[in-house]
Amino acid sequence: MSELHSLKMASEDVNFAVKQFIDHCTGSSSSVRRNISCATAIKFLYARKFDVHRAVSLYEQHEQIRLREGLYNINPDLEPLYSELKTGKFTILPSRDANGAAIALFTANKHSPLSVTHTITLQGIVYQLDCALQDTETQRAGLIFIYDMSGSKYSNFDYDLSQKILTLLKICMCFVSGNEVVKNLLL
Repeated sequence: MSELHSLKMASEDVNFAVKQFIDHCTGSSSSVRRNISCATAIKFLYARKFDVHRAVSLYEQHEQIRLREGLYNINPDLEPLYSELKTGKFTILPSRDANGAAIALFTANKHSPLSVTHTITLQGIVYQLDCALQDTETQRAGLIFIYDMSGSKYSNFDYDLSQKILTLLKICMCFVSGNEVVKNLLL
């Protein structure tokens, strides 16, 4: 667990926290997923500086949102998600910010609310965020989310989807270290 070196925790403490997290989550009646890996436990513990109770609470909120929005069993090779991913509407950029945070970009002018459901759009976002968060550098340094509205028209805007994305980022994606709207459509 070398990625935990910067936290200055003894491996016994880390192992104990992981075990506590998994025990709490698998013993909870509200947990959706019962098979929690050590990597998942570490990801949520990292996000809450190894405070087990706060990490469990975050995990429970995360699972509730995923269940409510249909964000399980995501298969990027099946339509319509495959086509959604090919639009480039949401992407994780190959570069990082000065502090090492990954950068995610949602390009609003590529969104057409009449041609894709919220579930498919959210699945595309979650699939890519899940992939990005497998990287320990992203877990440590976080992720910057940019909502780029430049070049957008009113027909690209979807208020309900924007609210769902913000909720998803606030509750589910515990590693978002900042977000920014590049250009406000209503200015």
